[in-house]
Amino acid sequence: MSDDILLPPNGDAPRLARSYVAEQAVGIAPGLVEDAELLVSELVTNALRHGRPEILLSVHPDPPGIAVAVGDRGDADAVAPVAADPERPRVGGRGLMIVNAIAARWGVSRNYPPPGKTVWFQLTG
Repeated sequence: MSDDILLPPNGDAPRLARSYVAEQAVGIAPGLVEDAELLVSELVTNALRHGRPEILLSVHPDPPGIAVAVGDRGDADAVAPVAADPERPRVGGRGLMIVNAIAARWGVSRNYPPPGKTVWFQLTG
């Protein structure tokens, strides 16, 4: 089980999140670690664009799977993040579509701790 870490509210955050996931993913298959790195990068990028600092990252390896959560102090009363419709042309909005396609489960909790939200995913081996 990992400790939670705070990520800086800048362009380094996705890279640091990927590195932390890789560090914590002991006993997880390499392909699953790569998927987790991709998905955490998408969620942290969303937190940077749509949330408010601080960004809290939690990584919980549970071989053969892994669970990851990204929290921010974004408006907890705002519309919950949803995956984009792949049939609708648009710029951006594909991060949660990628999470939806790869993760075994994912969701949104309004509990950062308050105020805020946490977007999480689980990958299974």
